[in-house]
Amino acid sequence: GGHIPMRVVMSRTLNLPEDGSLWDTTVAPTLVMTQKGTRRDFQAALRRRGVEVIEFDFLHPGVAADYLADRGCLQLLWECGGVLAAPAVSDGVIHKTMAFIAPKLIGGEEAPTPLNDLGFVEMTQALPLADVKYEQIEQDLCATGYLPTSGGLMA
Repeated sequence: GGHIPMRVVMSRTLNLPEDGSLWDTTVAPTLVMTQKGTRRDFQAALRRRGVEVIEFDFLHPGVAADYLADRGCLQLLWECGGVLAAPAVSDGVIHKTMAFIAPKLIGGEEAPTPLNDLGFVEMTQALPLADVKYEQIEQDLCATGYLPTSGGLMA
């Protein structure tokens, strides 16, 4: 037998759609991680649909990764924006990055960013990637690399 992928949704607020294919557990087992006491009625509705809901005192990527490792998960794909990506990097749970760069410009303080504040103020503090590869996918460019703490491609 092979492995069975599981969808994991992290949300402190559970500000999520109540209907949608994400909650179809016939496609894949689905686990929702949230903070204790958040939208109990929505949690109950998800459980009725077969979604497993786990509550944490304080949900952050390190706690989620540790919990999933204890359950036997060997690999995680963090599909996220900058709000989740920055604490995941800070918690040391990101090893390989895949950044998609589109030929579009957007600006402003409220513009989406792939990585929120890590507290760095100088380029010398930036995290260099190792074993970087580039691939064009239609009009976009995908840059794949490994964070220094990951051990790189051979880890």
